[in-house]
Amino acid sequence: MSPPFDADVRRRLDSLLERFERAAQPGPFEYKWCHHADGGRHPLHVVFGVMVHGNEFGSLPAAVRLVESLRGGELQFGGRVSVFIGNPEAARENKRYLEADLNRVFLDTGEHRHEDIRAQKIMPILDAADVLIDFHQTILETARPFYIFPWHQPGWRWARAIRSTDVWVTRDPRHVFSAGSKCTDEYVADRGHPGMTVELSQKGFTDAAERLCWDTMLEALRVAEIVLSGKTIDDVAQRKPDLTFFETTFAERFDDPKKALKPGLVNFQAVSAGQALHAPDSPPLIAPNSGAILFPKYPTRTEGRAVSPWPNEIYRLVTAMNDHPMDLWEAPTEA
Repeated sequence: MSPPFDADVRRRLDSLLERFERAAQPGPFEYKWCHHADGGRHPLHVVFGVMVHGNEFGSLPAAVRLVESLRGGELQFGGRVSVFIGNPEAARENKRYLEADLNRVFLDTGEHRHEDIRAQKIMPILDAADVLIDFHQTILETARPFYIFPWHQPGWRWARAIRSTDVWVTRDPRHVFSAGSKCTDEYVADRGHPGMTVELSQKGFTDAAERLCWDTMLEALRVAEIVLSGKTIDDVAQRKPDLTFFETTFAERFDDPKKALKPGLVNFQAVSAGQALHAPDSPPLIAPNSGAILFPKYPTRTEGRAVSPWPNEIYRLVTAMNDHPMDLWEAPTEA
């Protein structure tokens, strides 16, 4: 059962979706929840994705503002820009998805669920992307916004140049997040282009999420214009401090329905090695190393036991990397 929708939030969501639908011109793409604009001066195509997870709609106000600004001429961009909404149907039910996680099915699954069909509609937009930024939100509060996507050298350059945030949770790109699945950022990176995901804030409408999303989109378009004026993305990126890289160093399996985290943990909260993270009646959950907690889970419970199906993990720890991913995961070039 989906959680109840606050009436004011639902009205705002419906209004924003209606505004997007009225303003959107899909251009070459056969997807009505897409707006495409072509400035005609250069071919670079910047793509922004919002609400690939339906109930993460905090980026929608900025997306509507961007579309209306492009349509009205208040904002000019010399290249091509597309903005798409991933799963408005799930958003209207206040759900992450209806039948399958859309951000796992950007591949030929052979299935005909709502999200599999939707991914096939969106994939041509991603095929045409030279740069992708996909905006997400965490289920619970986060102490800071963060990039989260596999290491990819083009993605690093653009993420540093745009600098939505100064931290990036990354991983060796040879290690898949989930077998038989593919996210938007992986899909674009597989084609040699930067695909980035930004976690803005806790899901829902917030001023912070709207502001960060808007600023990121404007900065991405500004950087694109600089690159197309003759500078390289390295030129732009090197003018800004590098990001701090984090990687997952531990994940606690959710293999016992009695496992429960103590209340109040949030994303990117610092924890110390040996710190107890469990609720009073839970089996022990002890942080094996220092770092920051990520994606803590608080599922519905009955008599102290998590209601099935519960997540694969109850939390994970991420730790700042001592070595640069470039040194760890880039194959050396031959002399």
